[in-house]
Amino acid sequence: MTESIKDIVARYRQGAIANSDISDPKKANRGAKQLHACYKILRESEEGREALIGLMDDPEPSIRCWASAHSLQWKPDSARRSLEALRDSKGHYSITAEMTLKEYDNGRLKFDY
Repeated sequence: MTESIKDIVARYRQGAIANSDISDPKKANRGAKQLHACYKILRESEEGREALIGLMDDPEPSIRCWASAHSLQWKPDSARRSLEALRDSKGHYSITAEMTLKEYDNGRLKFDY
């Protein structure tokens, strides 16, 4: 049975939240691997890309940061605004958002691994 977009998005969200657990590096790394695997599936369809774009408004900053970074290639203006808001918030993800924008602007942001 093929997994639904809704289920993949749920696993992406879980991975992003797990990745934000800096107290447990193994858990954080597993979360990053999980959300990247979900991203690779979601990017392949219009419905999946739209789901990622929708996560740029998620109330959870870790999800918003990852989804915005992943959406830069499809919705650069919206994704940039989301990352700039995270950067300017001076919250937990401000440095991550700042570095994501810097790497994107310099053409070095890649998710093909």
